[in-house]
Amino acid sequence: MTQLALFEVKDLLTKDSIDISEYCAESIRNIYGLSIDFNISDYAGLTAQETAEAALMANGVSREDAEEKLPRLMEDLFYTYYNVAGHEKQLVTEGAVELLKELKAKGIAIGIATGEIEKVARFRLEKAGLGEYFSFGAFGNEAKDAKGIVNMALGKAKTEFGNVDSAVLVCNSPSFVVAAKDNGIKSAGVALGPFAKEALLGAGADVAVDSLKDRGRILKLIT
Repeated sequence: MTQLALFEVKDLLTKDSIDISEYCAESIRNIYGLSIDFNISDYAGLTAQETAEAALMANGVSREDAEEKLPRLMEDLFYTYYNVAGHEKQLVTEGAVELLKELKAKGIAIGIATGEIEKVARFRLEKAGLGEYFSFGAFGNEAKDAKGIVNMALGKAKTEFGNVDSAVLVCNSPSFVVAAKDNGIKSAGVALGPFAKEALLGAGADVAVDSLKDRGRILKLIT
């Protein structure tokens, strides 16, 4: 019997020690030749592709032109992220290590379902010392929206572990709470980042907690 826990990454498991808005703006300039004012907090809860498309369209780029170069932008994002934050400290959120250790000890499969591109998400986790817990995942460069990312992560889990008997998404954005429900799995909302517990519960989270230190309520959903 395979039990599965999927995780978002940014602000949930790890957090940048500096403002990283510059990296997205730099990649947009590299690929689209467009200089824009960009504040990453304005796009909280969106995937990498949704964020780029929204920012481009807000600055006069047509949807068609935005989508045409999105694959190139997704590739460029890691290099600009590294230029901006690669040498800065990656913070581990309180309770993350303890939760992951307990899940691993219980034999629960652990994966990623995040809107960030794979190279950035994995770089974050490796730098924070958490990479060893995640053998698979689905990312924002692979699917455009949260529903597609969660669906892909579940598919990868089945390929790796066989039948998945139960799954929970641990997340900190309403869009991923909804994505969990749309894919028929439970969600634990964690109020790390811009969204409060009320917003996560309003989106349909089965439980909502203030931090990963409250791992008892999260584990109850999984086990």
